[in-house]
Amino acid sequence: MASAKSLVTILDHGVEVETGIRRPVRVTPDGYAGVAYAGSVYPLHPGDIVELSGPSWELADCEKFLFAGSGIPYASAHGEDGHAGFDLEWYLETNQYGHHVVFNAPERLASQFISALERADISIQRWDVSHRAADNGNFYDWFARLRFKGSRADALAMVQAVVSPPISDVEVIAPVVDPLTQRLDNAEARIEQLLDQLFGATKRAEAAEREVSHLRSLVEAAETSEQGHREALALAARRHADLQDQVSTLREHIGSGPDTTELIKNLADAEELSEMALAENSVLLERNRSLESEATSQRERADGLIDQVEGLMDQLIELQALETERMRAAAATRPRRGGVVEFLAIAFNRIQFVADSVDVIANLESPAPTMRALSDIDKGEVIGKDLKGMRGWFEVKNLATGIAGSQRLGRIYYKPDGQRVLVSLHIKQDEKQQRRHIERLRAF
Repeated sequence: MASAKSLVTILDHGVEVETGIRRPVRVTPDGYAGVAYAGSVYPLHPGDIVELSGPSWELADCEKFLFAGSGIPYASAHGEDGHAGFDLEWYLETNQYGHHVVFNAPERLASQFISALERADISIQRWDVSHRAADNGNFYDWFARLRFKGSRADALAMVQAVVSPPISDVEVIAPVVDPLTQRLDNAEARIEQLLDQLFGATKRAEAAEREVSHLRSLVEAAETSEQGHREALALAARRHADLQDQVSTLREHIGSGPDTTELIKNLADAEELSEMALAENSVLLERNRSLESEATSQRERADGLIDQVEGLMDQLIELQALETERMRAAAATRPRRGGVVEFLAIAFNRIQFVADSVDVIANLESPAPTMRALSDIDKGEVIGKDLKGMRGWFEVKNLATGIAGSQRLGRIYYKPDGQRVLVSLHIKQDEKQQRRHIERLRAF
């Protein structure tokens, strides 16, 4: 069954951002209606209004859709943002994946607690039911993974301020987070999630289309077979009628002439043929009923799969629209960009790029592996191996580029030089061309 849809108006602190956007209606973890916008799910308020300054959820936490024709459970209007804290048992676990708040609470209180954390500018990457023990050995009802990358002490203070707000008017100052790092982390996580969901939806849609095509061919074959059996049944009926006529004629002529013996024999043969025709008719009728039942079942299954395909296509269209909105929203909030050169100067303080390194970076389809390696080099870490024949130079091999035909042929050559590090990026094409590039490095 198709999902319910609504034309929504998007507000940001009461100011209209966009209107007339058609969106499928999802079910949020607190049981209310919600719609997806710019990579997150927001509550749907009466009047089909979405307020971006309110609470939100990850797309993965709102995978259920409201069926078409169902009543829409609108979220109630927001009250004041202030609260008197929460009476719940909680703990902050910090491991290699980040900070996780684990806590015990009913589902409605858990949703309110998550909303309070987000209103306090504590961004939640994901929250769900907890199925394992925390590192303190205790089991909890829920977990919430924080996007915050600072120290455990800072994260503990921020969560504590939400659970038990200070009575005094002293403002709690959140630790400073590098905006560039946070934007890059958020953008990378959102893009990966959207691409995974888009890939999964596409694969499910393709599989459903193949199944529907197969079922349609089966139905067509069943209909063809059914037609053939109906024709055979009609032929058998005509044959039976002819035999009955022959039986009547034989009975009229019995005893009226010298051919009586032969006529009696013909009568017995005709009765035997009649019995065979009746038996054949019975088998054909039974096969026809079985084929009709199978065809009906296959049609119902095909109709169900068509509904699934339509639902998947709706989700696919929604994901494509969300990616467009995310890029538009990111562009609206992004500071002025000065291009690759200015970005590299800001991101890497010690690195001085030489040769055609900037052009190489600008043309990478998958720059993430290269950027991680450059970050390690900028920190002063020694990675890779000594470059043979080039004293003081190091080489980092097998970096993914995302470029067809050169997926793992990215190279970084670097040389520490006092407070700076000379860096040359290169995409290997063949041994001769790589040797020429290395020879050029002798000039630096």
